[in-house]
Amino acid sequence: MSSKKYEFTEEQIQYIIENWGKESPYSMKKKFGCTWYAVSKVAESHGLELPTSNAWTEEEIETLKELSGQYPYTEIAKIMNRTENAIYLKARKLGIPLIQDRRKWTLEEETMLSDLWGTKSIEYIAKKMKRTVFALKVKAVRMGLGAMIRNNYDLITVSDMVDLLNVSRDRIVNTWVKLGLKLKPMKLTQNKSYYAITWQDLMEFLEANQNEWDSRNVENNMFGTEPEWLQEKRERDVIENPLWYRKWTAEEIQMAESLFKSGKTYQEIGDRIERSEWSVANLLRNLGYSYMLPQFWKGKELKYLRENYKDMTYSQIAEELGRTTKAIGAKVEEMGYQKRLTKTKINVGDRNG
Repeated sequence: MSSKKYEFTEEQIQYIIENWGKESPYSMKKKFGCTWYAVSKVAESHGLELPTSNAWTEEEIETLKELSGQYPYTEIAKIMNRTENAIYLKARKLGIPLIQDRRKWTLEEETMLSDLWGTKSIEYIAKKMKRTVFALKVKAVRMGLGAMIRNNYDLITVSDMVDLLNVSRDRIVNTWVKLGLKLKPMKLTQNKSYYAITWQDLMEFLEANQNEWDSRNVENNMFGTEPEWLQEKRERDVIENPLWYRKWTAEEIQMAESLFKSGKTYQEIGDRIERSEWSVANLLRNLGYSYMLPQFWKGKELKYLRENYKDMTYSQIAEELGRTTKAIGAKVEEMGYQKRLTKTKINVGDRNG
């Protein structure tokens, strides 16, 4: 007997579209209880490229070995365009030790860092402790071990900037680059590279674009001895959030509209674009959108509508689903049903009475 074709709900389809390339088809198939092929067909029907073979090349293995002592596996995954799970499993299979910066610091590690800080290079300490340079800098500041290495001593990656400034990766690589952020591609292999910036260039950008970030998200002295402009900014940011008043870019507006139409809430949109919920609501109202978000249709609602649209009125279905009569009528029309529902239905008793 042939198996029944799996029917995806609109929510599942939206999930596949939004997470394609971020999550593996195998993970999605386990989540939905369907086949890998079914997930891939949905992606393909929406113009998304199917994944190629995930076999590891010798070059990639050498790159993994080279990066394993420099970055945590979460960062290596971004650099190599692999999932975190793929990096972790491959390293484990090959016996390659990985840095995991999310682990808690032990008393022994804190003692070692205290003993080595200022006597050895930060790269030496990072390699010895299997921690990233950035993680050591943060810990050293929190332990009060002294100022960080001079700004022009080493590079900071995009992921380091995300952690340091509490801003999104998208904002850094898109908006900030257009504003003049000097990200530099660092070559790993012929086909692989990642982006980083010198501390000096980063500080110059932050000074020139003070309304793009909030100093309250950065620990005191994280940049070493803080210049006068940063001290003044900290005082201003206590009074008012600089992100509230920055001008909306065309890319932000387009993203806000797209997220709104996909059913995201004002708060969810604000989190993605790093805006307040009020700011997002105000923008969308000015663009002519209704204040209330459209309620996303669930699979069970669509099933109910298909099964009952012939025998029930708009108002009856609306009452059952907790929607407006207008919303029911619009959805029926959108689904292409030939028979239109009447908005009122006279029962036999009323007609005979």
